[in-house]
Amino acid sequence: MSELIAAEVARVNEATRSMISAYCAWGSQIRHGETQLFTHTQLLEFVNLRIETADSCLLLIENGKIADALGLSRSLLENYLLFMLMCRGKKYFQLRDISEERLTAGQFKTRVAQEQEELRELQRKGETDCIEVKRYPKAKDRLMYVFEGLKIKDDPDLIHPVHLVHFQNFRPETMRLKDENYFQYYQNDKETKKALQGHVDTEARRYKQYLSYEALLHSLEINGIIDTHTDARIQAHYTFLGKFIHPTHDAARNLHNRSNWHSERTGIGLGHPYSDTSKLLASLYVSYLVAGLLDEAATLIEGAPDKYISNAGTADLREAVSRVNRDFPYFWFLFNDPPQYDRFMYCIHHVDPEDVRSWGGYSNVPVKDVPFNQHIYDNFQHSLNSARTTLYSYQSPLPGMQ
Repeated sequence: MSELIAAEVARVNEATRSMISAYCAWGSQIRHGETQLFTHTQLLEFVNLRIETADSCLLLIENGKIADALGLSRSLLENYLLFMLMCRGKKYFQLRDISEERLTAGQFKTRVAQEQEELRELQRKGETDCIEVKRYPKAKDRLMYVFEGLKIKDDPDLIHPVHLVHFQNFRPETMRLKDENYFQYYQNDKETKKALQGHVDTEARRYKQYLSYEALLHSLEINGIIDTHTDARIQAHYTFLGKFIHPTHDAARNLHNRSNWHSERTGIGLGHPYSDTSKLLASLYVSYLVAGLLDEAATLIEGAPDKYISNAGTADLREAVSRVNRDFPYFWFLFNDPPQYDRFMYCIHHVDPEDVRSWGGYSNVPVKDVPFNQHIYDNFQHSLNSARTTLYSYQSPLPGMQ
């Protein structure tokens, strides 16, 4: 069993290396049009740095540092969410806090209706770029105004990604660190302090409305990039991977062989190695994240007008990326269909056998009905083994696994 999983880890990592190689070669295959759009340069440089992180993850996996690889994968996931918005986020939102008005639930509903009526009038007169106003669902007493992205002056058909702008301009040290707590050449006067506080407030709004995790998810929703089911999968993966960044009891320990064994010896890590299953899971995370990033980049360049890109040159890149969903469908990530094991488990516990027979087997269960299993590691571990009930049988995705 160990040899079978080790061979699969090697196959997954080789697929990821192939994608990275295809991506590195892709730059020389892109043919620009009469004008080169600097936005494309900026976005591809963003991907370059994410590929560096993915490469680091592979090195960690190869050296048996699985928890650290999963922690870095959380960073990759967050950047992937942001990159989707940079590439496809044509809408963004701004918030207005009206908590000082102390409105009841009924009054707030009335206020939203008033704001919507005023917006319709402004739209009729052509006096606003706002396209929608409603209650912000993530916090109380907030109105949310939705806008279309920033139009490019010389090409009104293109929208410059507002999330790229805020990503480039965000200064976390301005938001979090107070000048008076650190070295200063000169003491700031009152006017300067007031101006600096304005910068702090701006950065706080920027983070809260554009770059925070909740803001990313909500922006993905209003742009139609994710739905509630995808949101649930993101939340589960984000939480699981976050356990290897934030202090979480037994997160790394539970990935080891003989995880209940304790020793007073000092050393690097624990006495027993990480399980083969955890190595495969870490490898699949990196592979799917790289595939997602490269798919976004390829789609962006392929969709560019001819005056910017005359030939996207994505054939080799697309072939490398397509291997992930095709060869490793047993890992349920964000946008792929439920693996066979999840369909099998759902039908065992929640579906009438007559319905399963009418579908022609559990493999044909409507994919929208299959819920995601939040226990990612345990569910993945079980999915590698074949299983049989009185009604159905499930075959491991790894040849030779029982």
